[in-house]
Amino acid sequence: MTGAEALSYPVDAPGAVESAATRSERLAAWVAEVTGTLDRDRDRLAAAWSGPAALSCRQELRLVTGLAGSVVGPLHASGRRLRAHAVVLLEARARVDALRREYDAARDRHRRETEAYAAAELPGPLRRLQLEDQQAAHAAELAGLHARHREVLAEVRASAVRTARGLEAAAAQVLPASARHRLPLEEREADLVATLPLLLAARHAAGVGSVPPPGTPPALVRAWWMVLTADEQDRAVCRSADRLGGLAGLPAAVRSRANEHRLATDIASLRTRGVLTEAEQRWLDTCLVTRRALARVRQERGPATRPRLVAQLLVFEPRAFGGEGRVAVAVGDLDTADHVAFLVPGLGADVRRSLAGLTEDAIRVVTEAGRQAPGAATATVAWIGYDAPRLGDVAGDGAAAAGADLLAGDVLAVQAARDVMPHLTVVGHSYGSTTAGTALRDHVTGTDDAVLVGSPGPNVATARELQVPDGHVFVGASSRDPVSYLDRFGTDPTHEDFGGYRFRAEDVTRHPFRLDGADHAKYFHADTESLVNIVRVVVGDHGAVERALYRHEAWLLPDGINQDPESGRAPTVP
Repeated sequence: MTGAEALSYPVDAPGAVESAATRSERLAAWVAEVTGTLDRDRDRLAAAWSGPAALSCRQELRLVTGLAGSVVGPLHASGRRLRAHAVVLLEARARVDALRREYDAARDRHRRETEAYAAAELPGPLRRLQLEDQQAAHAAELAGLHARHREVLAEVRASAVRTARGLEAAAAQVLPASARHRLPLEEREADLVATLPLLLAARHAAGVGSVPPPGTPPALVRAWWMVLTADEQDRAVCRSADRLGGLAGLPAAVRSRANEHRLATDIASLRTRGVLTEAEQRWLDTCLVTRRALARVRQERGPATRPRLVAQLLVFEPRAFGGEGRVAVAVGDLDTADHVAFLVPGLGADVRRSLAGLTEDAIRVVTEAGRQAPGAATATVAWIGYDAPRLGDVAGDGAAAAGADLLAGDVLAVQAARDVMPHLTVVGHSYGSTTAGTALRDHVTGTDDAVLVGSPGPNVATARELQVPDGHVFVGASSRDPVSYLDRFGTDPTHEDFGGYRFRAEDVTRHPFRLDGADHAKYFHADTESLVNIVRVVVGDHGAVERALYRHEAWLLPDGINQDPESGRAPTVP
């Protein structure tokens, strides 16, 4: 920065933010007035009916006024937050104006002092030394002014983030996750009121006493659950566990409770059947593996103040995919975690053979996250939620395409039940990176960061095709991992042209001189470069992620033969 013009105002216009605050407060007052009118006239309106119809009318009006009234608080809160941010912007402008005046005064004083030194009758070398000292002092003073300017801008950015999160929390009380993700500030308070008819329709879409059918929009499911009493919720879990466990829009804790009820019921039922068919034995094996995974998580001592880790059974479909099973076990509380990660496995992954190992990976991610970010809560989903292909069936990307739809649905379901959106990361390993890449290419999922490790290709040509923020695609590849060189599905993400951020992922136990299939399975091992850097992404500490050099085509050799600068670097133990 070389002039006062570099001392710029924050881009946000205080007047526009103040106007948005006023609109939010006016909307709150209008909704409150309508709610009060309906509440006062409830008996008069119900008097037009008699008997059960009058009772039903009163109940409907009570529900309507209750739901309408629930919008008033979020609107008032949004108005307060916007008005507070407008004050911060006004104060920032005043401080920038003062800095500009100081800058102009300092520049004029410096010019006068420089001219005086230049005119002084001193020997040439001495005059030059004095001028250099004076110019250094001038530069230090101006640098101090610019540092103060940067502090003003940092405070404005922090206020904007707090305001956005506050509006996100307000909107989350009435909006589905897919509708509210990254909404501009000025749009959110209007959407609160626009969603009111959706909430009022929840009762009529499913009825208070009946479980919404599969495919019901998550916002309606969430509204339906909220109007149930605690007793009605308990009865729904006990009587309809098979339907509640897969219902997007319900809290993860509720889905887990329903799924674990089904799990216990399935095990008890199968064990009373005597001799089991092959399909029934696979079903029982899947149930037992799932139960052991949940128990394994709960016996692990968690980070910070929690004595044991929380385990949640987010998905439980033991007979899916011809008996291979579809299961997702969460390590940590998906309903409250600040950071949520989905681990998507690769070739050959199924519940019976892979859930235990993937759960251990998820435990290590959460444990390392507790070490790196002790003040935040992290939850990681061991997601065996698609029909991963075997090695002989991987010629195409059909499994990735089918799995992408399921992954996107499960990611959105977690958000749909949340009041405040978590920082969300999808981590794809091996062919799981192809599935994750396809999901993030074809669906808006609200994902903040994508991590691709040991990838044979993410089904896109460049990172920009993935629907995550620019610069938030991270790539890990061991120089000894043969799968990461395959370049089978889309562009090799370890090359600079792909546009991802390659991080260090070498292991001290790697093969000393050649490619080794064993190195394809080490990305989540404890105390490795890969695990530490993956977790840095998961907890949002992007600046700490250690950069690795990109691979490049080998000179004078046929296309497709890569050289990896990481192969000559000695791995470290973080």
